[in-house]
Amino acid sequence: MNKIEYIKQLKKLIKKYHPDLCNNVHLESMYNEITRILVNKLNEIKTNDNAENKNTKEPDYIYYKLGIKYYKNIHPNQFYKRNTDSTFKTKTYDELKLVLNNIYLSFNLSEYFFMKIIKEYSRSPYLEDSKAKVKLLNKLYKSYKDIVFEENKIIDNEKFINEMGLKIL
Repeated sequence: MNKIEYIKQLKKLIKKYHPDLCNNVHLESMYNEITRILVNKLNEIKTNDNAENKNTKEPDYIYYKLGIKYYKNIHPNQFYKRNTDSTFKTKTYDELKLVLNNIYLSFNLSEYFFMKIIKEYSRSPYLEDSKAKVKLLNKLYKSYKDIVFEENKIIDNEKFINEMGLKIL
């Protein structure tokens, strides 16, 4: 019996001995125990599978996922708090400094991981996307470097969208 058949058989037994399906009050505790043992065995198999999969992942994939993780932190929505009347209010100066530091750190980390793929994994399936992300990071960085904070500034939704050059679909 292979692993897939074994897992199917375990699931079938779990359903068969599930306590909710037991009609006999005297057997209910036994069904509970059987189900608990079967579920533990199934979880043990799944945990081992996940551990094996983590060990077999290619390093370029790991670098790419890390690059994407930090790349997602680079977004201007972190600078504003949304008000109930659909306007945005900037955060306090101290909050803005933390946000900007986090964004700059994310720039550097995402670029590091994407560049690692570009330099060390020339046959990676993530190579082209990594190159595109680095180009985009360079463009985005220019838009962040001249940021000036003004305290308690409220921005109208439509004005914000127009200033950013966005279109509403």
